Amino acid sequence: MPWYINPTATRKVVNRIAARYSQASLQDLQSALDRATQSLWKKQEFYYKHIEQGREAAKP
Repeated sequence: MPWYINPTATRKVVNRIAARYSQASLQDLQSALDRATQSLWKKQEFYYKHIEQGREAAKP
């Protein structure tokens, strides 16, 4: 299972991103976190679609 499916790993990534924006405005932080979470969701959706396609192809 890839790291981005693990909630603990994704939480650490989002927290690291937030720590980088400690001196930035709230809007900049929100924008960065929105982009990061969208990217993580896309990765997760792609992973699950890929797994589902593999299951469909393996069915007789």
